[in-house]
Amino acid sequence: MLAPHLRKNVDKLWDRFWSAGLTNPLVAVEQITYLLFLKRLEDLDRDRVAAGKPSVYERRLPDDAARFDGNTCRWSYIRQQSTDTKHLIEVVFPWLRTLDRRLSDHEEGTELAGLNGRMADAYFQLDPNKGQVLHDAIDLIDKLFAQAGDGSAAQDLMGDTFEYLLSEVATAGKNGQFRTPRHLIRFMVELLDPRPGERLIDPAAGTGGFLFSAQQYLRRQVSTPENVRLEWDGAPHRLDLVQASEQERALIEDGSCFVGIDNDRTMARIGWMNLVLHHIHNPRLMQGDSLSKREGKPELAPLLASESYRYVLANPPFTGTVDTADLERDSLLFPRAGTKGKKKDEVLTNKSELLFVWLMLDLLQVGGRCAVIVPEGVLFGNTDAHIKLRRELLTEHCVEAVISLPGGVFQPYTGVKTSILVFRKETPRAAKTGFEKNAPRTDQVWFYEVAADGYSLDAKRTPRPGQDNDLWDALKQFRRWLQEGRAATEGEPTYHQPRYWRERWRQASLRDASGQLAPAGFAFADDPEAVPAFDGKTWAIHELFPELLREGEETLDPQEAEARVREHVAPSLAELARRHFAHADTKTATTEWNRATRELQCCFEDEGPALALWKQLTAAAREQVPGAPQGEPVPDLVDALRPLAREVAKVDGYDLWLRSPAIDQTRPATARKCWAVPLRAWAPDPDWRSADGRLQGSHDATGRVRPEYVAEKLPTLYDGDTLNAALLDADCIEARDWNLSAGQYKPFDFAAMDSEVSVTALIDELRQLERGILDGLDRLQAMVEGRA
Repeated sequence: MLAPHLRKNVDKLWDRFWSAGLTNPLVAVEQITYLLFLKRLEDLDRDRVAAGKPSVYERRLPDDAARFDGNTCRWSYIRQQSTDTKHLIEVVFPWLRTLDRRLSDHEEGTELAGLNGRMADAYFQLDPNKGQVLHDAIDLIDKLFAQAGDGSAAQDLMGDTFEYLLSEVATAGKNGQFRTPRHLIRFMVELLDPRPGERLIDPAAGTGGFLFSAQQYLRRQVSTPENVRLEWDGAPHRLDLVQASEQERALIEDGSCFVGIDNDRTMARIGWMNLVLHHIHNPRLMQGDSLSKREGKPELAPLLASESYRYVLANPPFTGTVDTADLERDSLLFPRAGTKGKKKDEVLTNKSELLFVWLMLDLLQVGGRCAVIVPEGVLFGNTDAHIKLRRELLTEHCVEAVISLPGGVFQPYTGVKTSILVFRKETPRAAKTGFEKNAPRTDQVWFYEVAADGYSLDAKRTPRPGQDNDLWDALKQFRRWLQEGRAATEGEPTYHQPRYWRERWRQASLRDASGQLAPAGFAFADDPEAVPAFDGKTWAIHELFPELLREGEETLDPQEAEARVREHVAPSLAELARRHFAHADTKTATTEWNRATRELQCCFEDEGPALALWKQLTAAAREQVPGAPQGEPVPDLVDALRPLAREVAKVDGYDLWLRSPAIDQTRPATARKCWAVPLRAWAPDPDWRSADGRLQGSHDATGRVRPEYVAEKLPTLYDGDTLNAALLDADCIEARDWNLSAGQYKPFDFAAMDSEVSVTALIDELRQLERGILDGLDRLQAMVEGRA
């Protein structure tokens, strides 16, 4: 979460590049990213040198010009020559394109180990005549990180800045790829609950959101629980890894565990730099087509090896069709259109959303799990490919959940209705035998219908913090389903939410880039001993100033904090004003009062809440002009006001909605949002008798189907691949062409009916209509037969 003033600086970066002619959002992001990477690179190189590796700035190549000096490519030098676009275009970027050749032979474990020539086509596209734009961009980037120092706080801030940049890209790419909302990504990661050291892949990685969110989730598991803070949408803060062992820390930061592939080279480069900025060492985000032939691709083929990942997380592009001539030819990967002739060499479908799911099945180890966003058509499409994919998922593997998402979650990119499909691989690749008619691996499928995800469902996607969010209920209900099975969906429906509350946060930096006292450090100026513990990090104001809390309180609402400061400061300001105005004529006293209060305004954040409160309090005190002198005159008004201004400065910052880690607020649900549906359910046959005549009826008194009945009827359930539908309950999944659309199975909910008429009255009315129809049919039949 970037503070508002930092977001404004990022917005200014956008505006400057946009006004300079870089109107393609992805191009603008890439250009800004290069500058961020150049700034980060100097820090990375400092760490490398400390570890005994040669500096990338000092290493010369045979084709370097005789007078070439790599040190002029440092960010510190670029900053000094901030208007020199020619130096950036002609020196820095040619040097950047050779960066991987300037590394040492042993870069294992460093962020730069996975560079692999991905900067070979890095070019700075700013007009050479736009030197002022470059200067402004460099200045804004320096301002962004001026108060964060050079440690982990700076890296966290750089990662947040990058994410905010990406959030501003509101157009889909040419191949149908677009940025997946981060709160949905975090939700899907929590559904799978990954563990350190278990490999994870996103075969359509884009900017790497699933990969770094999975790493954030792992970091959160080993951070000090009391320190971790979660925003209302699940974004984690203060992940310290304090409770992680050295082995766990290494596994969590090991880029080989987080693999991503994207077909777009620009997107892959942006994604790689995103991972570098998010604490992932040697990230494996490669450019390539996950669906295409792997022959002659030595770097890509090993990453797509069958059954080599524990988890798959993805939101593959919905492009419609792909070129089947370029698809990987492995018949165990993509099923064929037939078994004879030309069809045995033809891939069954060219639909990318279906092919990606088959690819994910192939990538998973047995027991591995996948959460993937699919368009609704995958769940109910009636082509041979759609039906075969669903049948394979349900019979050879285990479909755990289908979570239906509302239609607006991908606005403004697309309005396509989607669902999250969660499945576990059960059948090894080598044991694939086709349709498992007799022993399907899936018993029941759990469905959840999300109606609200915390944002408005229009093109603006306005955040709605503090309001009910179905994703948290879905997460709680899904975990219950995994533990309790069918019992979790029975009984009265309940609804689960975390606690939500507001806090005011601020970055507690004492000095700005020039070493001057920063507004954020003003409130600490009377206690410099406290600064080192807080400097450069972000805290809630009640953590920085516990005197704002009252006994028994653990957090503090921002408005209540302002009220307490107002209550404390207002009387002192009024007394100071009475003394000041009592010893001078009103006009002179007013002028001096306004000058002194304005002089202290520089000690507050621009447009921040403390500045607004200071203006209100000093204006109110100014109005209290006494009629007679009271007390001694004020010798230096600014010095007298400064301690009071410092008290007001304690409430500076920005307001944030947080949520509790536990989803422990439970109440009765107004409607059932989740349900379980059996894959195969046998239709009751009350006339059936067992061979020995002892059993009558296909189901026992509790409604369970008898094993003897199943053993007798199972051989006749299919004639080839044709289902004998009369043997199955019409409402089970198998009887509906393996349809996995949540709405197909949603139970009728009387409580959700919006009617003033009771259900009983409605049933009586329907019966009367039925009697009227039957009477009419009797009369019609009598007329036809000549009896009337």
